[in-house]
Amino acid sequence: MKKIISIFALLLISSFAFANKVKIKIKNVKVNEGKVVLSINYSKESFKNHSADKTIILETSSAEIETVLELPYGEFAFSIYQDLNNDNKLNSNLIGIPKEPFSFSNYNGKSVPGNFEKHKVTINQDCELVIELFTM
Repeated sequence: MKKIISIFALLLISSFAFANKVKIKIKNVKVNEGKVVLSINYSKESFKNHSADKTIILETSSAEIETVLELPYGEFAFSIYQDLNNDNKLNSNLIGIPKEPFSFSNYNGKSVPGNFEKHKVTINQDCELVIELFTM
């Protein structure tokens, strides 16, 4: 039993030892309108199914907001939208074009958003990501 507890403790400590601080800066936020929803996907499946592995809600107190996350080594895709009307969803028109500001990691706003492979970011050290919100 002591051996199992020791192994568990070692795994827990090592998971914190390999955490990376990821600062995410979000630009073009509409100040004091709704909230910003930051979704993190750890896999192709969760990204494809639009089921975030982790979601963070951020206040819209300035045109540029930031948060710091601790993430392990790995590949992640970040999706962001500003929920202007606080209905907890990204509103879109009849053909699926978002009506509210949105973005993804590795997205320039000039093309159709892609899949996990297009938007993934490899986290293997402390880093900073800058993500700009776009309105169509």
